Amino acid sequence: MMRTALGCWTAVLFLPLAAGPAAAKVKTMETTIKSGGEEVKAFLAEPEGKGPFPAIVVIQEWWGLNDWIKKNAERLAAKSYVCLAPDLYHGKVTDDPAVAGQLAKGLPHDRALGDLKAAVNKLAHMENVSKDEIGVIGWCMGGGYALQLALNDKRVKACAMCYGRVVTAADDLKPLNATVLGIFGEEDRGIKPEDVRKFEAALKEAGKEVAGIHIYKNAGHGFMRPSNGPDKENPAYNEEGAKDAWKQIDTFFAKTLKGK
Repeated sequence: MMRTALGCWTAVLFLPLAAGPAAAKVKTMETTIKSGGEEVKAFLAEPEGKGPFPAIVVIQEWWGLNDWIKKNAERLAAKSYVCLAPDLYHGKVTDDPAVAGQLAKGLPHDRALGDLKAAVNKLAHMENVSKDEIGVIGWCMGGGYALQLALNDKRVKACAMCYGRVVTAADDLKPLNATVLGIFGEEDRGIKPEDVRKFEAALKEAGKEVAGIHIYKNAGHGFMRPSNGPDKENPAYNEEGAKDAWKQIDTFFAKTLKGK
């Protein structure tokens, strides 16, 4: 095993994105969410039908709300979740690491958290969403924000964080109302395995529900993403690890948001 366990319509797509007979047809659109005094753009992917469906806030990496994040939202929507990905950079996206670093550093934490709470608000008021079954997933910068959203919004019942910034003090995790799934890489030089293990211990000390903390061997930061933009292969991509991580994620949301 590779792992160790510790609006306005702009496009409507009907896509059989998930394998097997359970795949739902998906429609996508660009929409807006009301965040404070601003209208923030977001990407919405939802299964065809009236629902109500569970819902997931999908959070971007430091690159911005790019095609990979949108495809992940579509992939989850094909499994019968309403998925909303807010644009935390308010229109900016890049495939240049230097620019991405500047954008991430310049992102006001309070504004980002406000936008994410606004995404939960929008989902909770949609007619096809079961408001008591809302989760969150994020990668890289978005993985850290997934945990922060769960800590700051008790409506979030399930938090899947993929190589995001962790919290290692049990007292700081007490507000958490969500079950947690963690996906990390053993060779990640930013989110180090020893800190991940401290995070797991702190979650347990705080009495929180942990579905699993997985640290993948031969995997570094960003190992789930095949590319770094158009025609730019991601050298950190680990196909086997990514495949297993998605399996863990699918099982996690099915159990926490669908009771399966």
